[in-house]
Amino acid sequence: MKRRLAQFDLVKPKFPKCDPRMEEFYASTGYINGIAEKHSGFIWRELEENQPLLDQLWGEGYLYTLSLWRDVESLKDFLYNIPHKTLMRRGGDWFDPISHPRVVLWWVEEGHVPTLREAHSRLIQLYEVGPSHDAFDLSSCELPTVLY
Repeated sequence: MKRRLAQFDLVKPKFPKCDPRMEEFYASTGYINGIAEKHSGFIWRELEENQPLLDQLWGEGYLYTLSLWRDVESLKDFLYNIPHKTLMRRGGDWFDPISHPRVVLWWVEEGHVPTLREAHSRLIQLYEVGPSHDAFDLSSCELPTVLY
């Protein structure tokens, strides 16, 4: 059975969307999403964010990305290559720090489309339990195959 990598990323903008200090970020999202969608490892991205549910789960003011990738290597290739890497370096200009993990990865069966509630559950699991085969991040994606 094939599996796919689900990816969830949560951010808290420092300023409202209409604030000129956020203009460069919002202007670049379409371009960056287009690059992601053309990547050979990209499968799917949620296009219509569920802001009411997001506000219910985390509180007001957050943004997120929920996507599917072929594997960890594909996601890393997209994230750490220009131009995405350039924008990631500017994250402190646009987003407040979050005191808990804000990115979570997990494996899903091919054909499964992850939900925002599922992402919330996985992120909470990563925060409360730590990295596991069910919820991990990029720094813990090479877990051993047998856990003792």
